[in-house]
Amino acid sequence: MNKIYLLGSFAHMPGKAKVLTQKEISDIFRVLRNSRDQALFALGIYTGLRIAEIIKLRYDQVFTASGGVRNLLKVVRAKKKNTVYSEIPIHPKLRDRLHLYHKQHDRSQWLFPSDISATGHLERVRAHYILRDAFDRLRLQDASTHSMRRTCLTNMSRAGVPLRTIQDISGHASLSQLQEYLAVDPADKHRAINLLKY
Repeated sequence: MNKIYLLGSFAHMPGKAKVLTQKEISDIFRVLRNSRDQALFALGIYTGLRIAEIIKLRYDQVFTASGGVRNLLKVVRAKKKNTVYSEIPIHPKLRDRLHLYHKQHDRSQWLFPSDISATGHLERVRAHYILRDAFDRLRLQDASTHSMRRTCLTNMSRAGVPLRTIQDISGHASLSQLQEYLAVDPADKHRAINLLKY
């Protein structure tokens, strides 16, 4: 089912990035200035990747040799004691954004190349500025680059996706870490209580 649940009734938790509503997501896409910036944002809300992971994606992780969008995004994450491998299916709306981006940009080693960066790819600070500008233009308080990841994972949780599946996508080291990350909607608590039929 291809939908994002409305999360507008969330109470903001101090120190945690805002969970974006469906309208806010649409508004952000509208104010982002080009297909690159839209692809950057789409990767965040449709994969749950951290911004530092998104900017380091290679072209061949996302596109085939013929330029088609892959069905799975394979991500390798180095953890303290081991390496975690995640395979994240590509959402149809993300596929559309990536396809549009690909049509308008030349192939490079990096998905988001940069001529002025020592790494050759878009730097985290620049990606932060791009998204911060969109959030500021829409006056979204408490929104940050981390809002994309938190929105993605919280929506999966609210849709009833098992936590172990979400953990496999998110790369969290433990379920307890993941659970601390997810936002709780007060409306969910009402629905939970109302499920009691005795």
